[in-house]
Amino acid sequence: MKRVVNPSSGPQRRSPLSYNITQEEIQQFNELGYLVINDVLSESEMELLDHWFDHFTSGKEAHRMAKDFCDMSQPYGTPIEEFQLVNAMLPSYYRPELANNIYYKLALDMANQIYSAGEAKLDYEQFLAKKPAKKNAEFAMHQDLGYWPKTKNTWTATFSLALSDSDLINGCLHLIPGTNKEPKLRKHVPKQYEKEASSGSVNRDDSHTLVIESKPNEEIIYLPVKRGSVTIHDERIVHGSDGNKSNEWRKTYIMAFRDSETIKEERAMGFTHSHNDEVDWSKVIK
Repeated sequence: MKRVVNPSSGPQRRSPLSYNITQEEIQQFNELGYLVINDVLSESEMELLDHWFDHFTSGKEAHRMAKDFCDMSQPYGTPIEEFQLVNAMLPSYYRPELANNIYYKLALDMANQIYSAGEAKLDYEQFLAKKPAKKNAEFAMHQDLGYWPKTKNTWTATFSLALSDSDLINGCLHLIPGTNKEPKLRKHVPKQYEKEASSGSVNRDDSHTLVIESKPNEEIIYLPVKRGSVTIHDERIVHGSDGNKSNEWRKTYIMAFRDSETIKEERAMGFTHSHNDEVDWSKVIK
């Protein structure tokens, strides 16, 4: 087990609407598939985000979100009172007051520093909350690209902002560096059908949570971060997170940025990252 931090990052790199990413960090992102960036938002800037996070994860918009409000560790239809890993997709779509917040502006600036081949734009966002003392509130190891339809350009930078301290006890992000360089995606199957996958009788629409095939002797590293800091990972790196063994909530605000043309290609397929989309999953990369 190895913990990774980035002591060189911090508020000294921050200006009002930008945060400087170094060339060394860009190289690491391209080669290893991830970054840890400290102190992106100040405590005062987090307060508005706290309000909306609690608004959504408490279920106040559930009546109109359908599958966009769900438990990512259990099948769709799980009663709200039994949620363990609370997921609220596309919060700015349901409450536009959240759009263009300071986190979005800083993450967009960083994404365009990392991406040199085109224009990065916001593809989707989500709130994720692991309830206290829920050891099964975990994300199985996966690659994000396994969730998405085929597109010409797959480049993605996914930002995970810690709204609470994230550590080994409450299930921080962990990953396998360099797996972003594997030439093919690993096989993904819906979590509850993992044992039945060989029969071919799996239905992606029953649950959005996917599991990949594992390989022996792979070194997993852990990325603990403090509130206001972010991790950034690409679309191919193998990653996941454990359950929450602490007595506090583990709270994360995710934003994913992709090439502007890729987003247009997705939308033309009818894919918006809403769990309510009707998608032909035979087009998803295998």
